Amino acid sequence: MGRQFSGSEPLVGEVVGLRTFRVDETGLLLPLYSTQAWYDGVNLAGCDPPAGGERPPHPIAAADCECGFYAYGSDVAAARNRQMRHIQAVVSCWGRVVAGTQGVRAEYARIDALWLSPAVPKWIATRIAMRYPSARIYRDRTAMLAEHPLSHLPCYELPTRPSVVARVGLGGVAAAVLALGLLPWRLIDGAVFAAWAAALGWLAAAVLVVATMHRMPGRAASVGLLLFAAAWLAAPAFGLVGWLLRLPILRAMLVAGGGYLLALRPGYFPVVATPRARAFCGVRP
Repeated sequence: MGRQFSGSEPLVGEVVGLRTFRVDETGLLLPLYSTQAWYDGVNLAGCDPPAGGERPPHPIAAADCECGFYAYGSDVAAARNRQMRHIQAVVSCWGRVVAGTQGVRAEYARIDALWLSPAVPKWIATRIAMRYPSARIYRDRTAMLAEHPLSHLPCYELPTRPSVVARVGLGGVAAAVLALGLLPWRLIDGAVFAAWAAALGWLAAAVLVVATMHRMPGRAASVGLLLFAAAWLAAPAFGLVGWLLRLPILRAMLVAGGGYLLALRPGYFPVVATPRARAFCGVRP
């Protein structure tokens, strides 16, 4: 996220933003990449450095760190996040607030209002309402945003979509990697070998870079995807054995594709299974 939620001078005061959550079976709202539940009323952020990492004590949210509660600054910016399709929350942020081009990070936050899509089961909606009695629940998102307007900061920028050239170029690179991975080794020679080696080196470097970005959202999935691509590309060098490298990749692609298609079915709503939820429901871990 980087510059999108960090970059300007820290602010002091209250800023209203928009964000989303996952939800567990008890009705608790969870961030997308953490199991630390938000609670009704005031929430205080902390700094949880990566495993093995150490940071000296510093204010939350610090301009040179990625700690704090995140919120989008506009409905347009939030709409780019596919996770926003089921639950949206208007949150007030205050204390130390660091603003970026798409939103803010804050020391304190409170859930003021919640929009639940029609896909959210009634029993989950009831539990959410019980967990967050001070937040007003909406089924009409437009009404929620009208009654709880978002703050507008001068540093916010309208998100831009990648150009057609960039999207076509990215698709071409992906197609080239796929094609190079299917070529027999005897054809990978000369300029083709140079392209193959360069692509494999780029993927290896990308894996190392992404693996060190400990607080990057979706880091594990990104590393896995890059490793799959590298294994696919390296397969021709191993002859028939190389197909063994492709089998887990093909299986992962089928599972991911099937899961994505299932998520698109009408009425689908993901409920997170957490140890807290299992204990609440009387299920032993």
